[in-house]
Amino acid sequence: MKKLTGMKKNFSSLENKQLKDLKTIQGGTCNIQSNVNVGENCVEYDVYDSPGGGYKGRITTCGPNA
Repeated sequence: MKKLTGMKKNFSSLENKQLKDLKTIQGGTCNIQSNVNVGENCVEYDVYDSPGGGYKGRITTCGPNA
């Protein structure tokens, strides 16, 4: 099997060349489960930019695994 250690550097530099404006990249959000009852098999979450970040909104998910 060929060693791929030398290729790791090449992939990173190729990807970095394609990223023009790094400020447009968004990471994941922080979802905090609400304790409000919103119905059977439904869960409500407050969504923030990041832990301790700005409030974005509220989502409700419903289903067998909620």
